[in-house]
Amino acid sequence: MIFPVFITLYSLAHIFIWHVLVADLGLSLPGRVGLGVALAGLGLTPFLARRLDRRGFERWGRVFSWIGYTWAGLVLLFVMVRLAVDLALAISFMLAGAPRAPARPLSLALSLGLTVALALYAFIERSRLRVEMVDIPTTKDVGPSGVLCIAQVSDVHIGSMNGRRRIQTLLRRLSDHDPDVVVSTGDLIDSRAGLAVPVTEALSALNPRLGKFAVIGNHECYAGLAPALAFMERCGFIVLRNRAVIVSGLQIAGVDDPAAGRLGESAKNEVRVLRGLSDEVFTVLLKHRPEVLPGAETRFDLQLSGHTHKGQIFPFGFLTRLYYPAHAGLFRLARASYLYVSRGTGAWGPPFRLLAPPEITLFRVGPGRPDPGGKAVPAASFGPAGAGEAPPSVTVTAFSDRRS
Repeated sequence: MIFPVFITLYSLAHIFIWHVLVADLGLSLPGRVGLGVALAGLGLTPFLARRLDRRGFERWGRVFSWIGYTWAGLVLLFVMVRLAVDLALAISFMLAGAPRAPARPLSLALSLGLTVALALYAFIERSRLRVEMVDIPTTKDVGPSGVLCIAQVSDVHIGSMNGRRRIQTLLRRLSDHDPDVVVSTGDLIDSRAGLAVPVTEALSALNPRLGKFAVIGNHECYAGLAPALAFMERCGFIVLRNRAVIVSGLQIAGVDDPAAGRLGESAKNEVRVLRGLSDEVFTVLLKHRPEVLPGAETRFDLQLSGHTHKGQIFPFGFLTRLYYPAHAGLFRLARASYLYVSRGTGAWGPPFRLLAPPEITLFRVGPGRPDPGGKAVPAASFGPAGAGEAPPSVTVTAFSDRRS
């Protein structure tokens, strides 16, 4: 449902910009028509980029992606800035006792200047990959070291806008911390263009002690599930499709994103997988969307999710929060279990992040770790079970430790 809402807001934003420029610049009829055509053409550019990508025109798809998605980001920023500028100027003129409203050229100049400044800041913030540290206490045995380090990446969106340079930065940050396990919680691939980005060799060289695991997100489905799975496997990830694995001191379960199956199927698979796991071993559930099945929080210790990007560009986080109330950060569930929602490691669409910087998350799990706190998970985050009865067992595949 988010996509239709986005299309509506995106269309209204272009209409708003047309009205603003016509009024501020005093355009004549030919100018109004020309502006309308130009805005319509630019507005359609992101959709043209997607079409070119699907048809296999990778180079042109990349060019139009940078033009179109950058434009889309500028449009959204301009509308936000213009509304704020007009409000601020109206209030300041009223407090000053001015007899008339602020001049339109002044509003336009301030709006354009602030939009460019915010866009530059948001472009830089997109490249500033942060490492978030989270302690997770447990009474369970996590192996001889006493502490397990789990690194989560999510929503990398490898594609036309996120290529080799982004992956090299990601790998450098991971190598700095030498995690025991690396997990990807969906949307490693953005689109079909991502399948052609030459990063598989670099990613396959990442060899944490206990392995690399991944689940699929909605964008793996959009890119083509079969080639996306092959890509992830070439990168060295063990893809957990409604199954679990056991490594030293750890159970890792993974479920498919709902985009991969029929309505309600994902919930049934999750119930089946979790019922087959031992309560005596620390359990991590990898699930792309930050939703918790009622009762499932007693079957795992830590659920890792992504998908929301924390809205990616302020203030659009308020919109994504309506759909996913567990929006970003750490949430405390029942029985000392937790949900963590990543802001995402890459970016989707516009090459901007505003007040929602990308992250890699490092979880230090073990007895005696400090209490991390955590917000109370909103009740709306507990989606309908819709799973019915499921078989009480699941095949659990065990993988031996891998040494780097």
